[in-house]
This record gives sequence, structure tokens and C-alpha cells, in this order.
Amino acid sequence: MKFLTLTVLVCFYVKNVLTSECYWNTECKYNFFGSKTPYENVRGDIRDSVVRTEGCEAISIWVIMRHGKRNPGQIFARYIQHILKYKDFIVSSYEVGNSSMCAQDIENIKNWNVDLTMLSKPNEMAEEGYQELLRIGNRINEAFPELLKELQKKDHLFLPGFGQRLKESAKAFIKGLNQNLTLENDTYDYQIVAPYSTCGKYQVKVRRNPDVYQEEEVYKNTADYINMKERIIRKLGLSFTFSNQDITAIYDLCRYTSDGISNKPCPWCAVFSTEDLQVLEYIDDLRHYYRNGYGVSQYSQRLGQMPLADLLRKFEQAKNRKGKKIVSYFTHATMMDMILVVLNLYKDTNPLTGAHRDINRKWRTSFLSTFTSNMIAVLNRCSKPGQDEYFYNVAFYWNEKPLLDLCNRGVCSWQEFEDIFKPFLNTTITEFCEFKWKNID
Repeated sequence: MKFLTLTVLVCFYVKNVLTSECYWNTECKYNFFGSKTPYENVRGDIRDSVVRTEGCEAISIWVIMRHGKRNPGQIFARYIQHILKYKDFIVSSYEVGNSSMCAQDIENIKNWNVDLTMLSKPNEMAEEGYQELLRIGNRINEAFPELLKELQKKDHLFLPGFGQRLKESAKAFIKGLNQNLTLENDTYDYQIVAPYSTCGKYQVKVRRNPDVYQEEEVYKNTADYINMKERIIRKLGLSFTFSNQDITAIYDLCRYTSDGISNKPCPWCAVFSTEDLQVLEYIDDLRHYYRNGYGVSQYSQRLGQMPLADLLRKFEQAKNRKGKKIVSYFTHATMMDMILVVLNLYKDTNPLTGAHRDINRKWRTSFLSTFTSNMIAVLNRCSKPGQDEYFYNVAFYWNEKPLLDLCNRGVCSWQEFEDIFKPFLNTTITEFCEFKWKNID
């Protein structure tokens, strides 16, 4: 705790003694970019986090995780290409004395070249995303060496949802386990990995309903958001105003090209102050809240129960010595958000709204549904000295950190685990969804 306090004070001191705020040498950069946050910026380490109790051994691991860092989608890639045309205007504004940007920040933007692969291959997984999955596989393997030693085909299940980046994520994770394992055939069990993707009612009334983004649009008309845009224009010294689309494009350029593993931030992030980035982060929080989260709880509650019912079934099988040693599903941020809603985690007392940004809100996509965000559950078999009868507990982790708000600081007795998860076994979605959505994207 003392170290944390000292770090904060040092960061505050550095910020105030500089004659102007320069991004390039700021020690405490704001690295939280909503759902596009690099996993490395927020993760824990399962090797350190894993609960080790005398008399207990791990007998099964169940993992569900979002795909690794990817390239922007096709539309957003076009927006980024458009905004890159403004680079010369930004540099020229500084050279004639209109900009308050720092010299080194301008030089870094001037010399920066975009990775054309990022723009020409929309939605494909980036190299950093591959490394994110590879490394988490390494860490899980190191955390549970006895359980995962010499896995046979009957011992594992690796199942990605539809899409190349999910398959590549699964392959990277498997490689990280350092064993000669194979990915299952292309049989997509949407009921577990992504039940929302084939749920017609959800796709029509939520996913493709523009009203879902109403609070986001409300927020873009508040003083909080408008002041952010004005600060950027004044800082750059431009004679024209950026559109909301332009601001989003610069933000995407910043967050998609900031490398968490190599700790290399993108020079374009210098356009924003910390407060600007916090404003833009809230946009992502609103979007996820009303599309996947508590803002549409009637959908997220039902759909999010599907993978959690599978978790109980898989651990019941393992408890009866008929299960897998490791089960891993690969999905999207939508599924991760829905799981949080089902477990009633990170729920704010008051709903998030566009009218007001609560800086102390619990729903933060930068920590909940980042690239490679994950939930890990570990089934432990325990015994007491001199007794032949076993008892069991389940430890939970989110992004490799203990999920402290569940049971006893993330560790549930078997009875507690059953009490929470057993109601999910009765969940069905066929009638709820009304019809099957076939246009999977």
C-alpha cells in the first residue's frame, strides 16, 4: 500500500513540475481504452493468484475468454484512413505556432507510419492478440503443472465460436499450454459459446436496434463531451472542428496501435489528455451497458446463463471422475458482459446514463471486457488428514485475479457453487429467442 501511495504522489509531482504536459515522457500514461484495452494493461497473473489450500488439489479447469486483440472493423478502418490525412495539418499547425502540443510528441506523430495490415485486414487478430493468448496459456500451464501434465485427447475440450479470430485465439492458447494438443473440429456450439449470436429476438430488438445507443448519443451532447472536443481543437490549434466520427477515429488509432506487451503507446494518444481519454472510455461503457449488460438485463440474464450451466455440468462430471481436466471456450466481449450480469457483479446502484458520467462507477469495460478478458474456474478436490471422504470447492478468477465478490473472496464451497449455478440448468432460450438468427457475423 505504501508503494502504491508513493507511485501516485510521484506521478502527480511529475505532472505538475513540467512546463507543459508532454505525452512522450509522462510516466503515468492513461492506458485504459474501454473494450479495446490491451489485456496486458489490466491482467493479473494466475500463477500468483491461484488459491492453494493444504489438502486440496485442482482436478478440473473451466475457462471462457474473449478473443485476443484484433484489427479494427472495416468501417472503422476507413475512418482511420481518413483521419490520417490530417497529420500534415497537425504538424503544420505546430510549426506556425498555433499548437500547444510538445515538440517531441509532434515529431513522434510526424515520423509514425501506420501498419497497413491493420487497415487492410479488418477484424483479423493482431500479433499482440496472438501473444496475449499464448502467454495466458503459458501461465495456466505453469500454475497447474500436475493437472495439465501429458494431457490426452479425453482430458481436454477447446471450442471457439464462429470466426477466424476465435479459431486463431484457440490455437494460440493451445500452443501456450506447451503440449501437442489439437483444436476440435469446426462444430460451433452457439448455445454455450455465443447463444446471443443466433437469438433472433436479441439480434433484432437489441443488437441491431439503433435505440440501444440512445444514451451514448445523449452523452455526446453534454458539456462533458463537447468540452473534450474543444480542448483537442485548442491543443492542436486547428482552424476547423473535428466531427464525432473524427474524434472516434483518432481514439481508435490511439488504442488499436498501443502495444501493451511491449509497453509501446501510440504517438497519436498525445492528442488526448487523461480527462479526454476518460470521457471517451465512458462512451464504450455506455455502449456495452445497454447492448450487453445491465441496461438489457432481460436478455443478458437469460443468455448469459447458458455457458454457466455448462460450467456446473462439466464440474459435476469431473467430480464424478468422468470429466475433462481443462475446458476452454473462446467467445466475444458480449458473452463476457452477460456472464457478469448473471453473477450480479460490478452492478452500480444507479444505472449508467448519458446525462452524467459517474467517475466511481463499477461498470468499467477497461477492466471487465478487454481483449482476452476471461473467467477461469478451478475445481479443487480436498481431504482432511485421516479421513477418506473428499470435499470440493471452486475458485473463480476474472482476468487472472481472484473474483472477490463471489462467496469467500472468490472461493465457493461445492454447496455454495451449486446454490448459485444449479438454477441455470433449467434455462432454455428457444422460445425466448422466438426464431433463429442465421446471419452470423
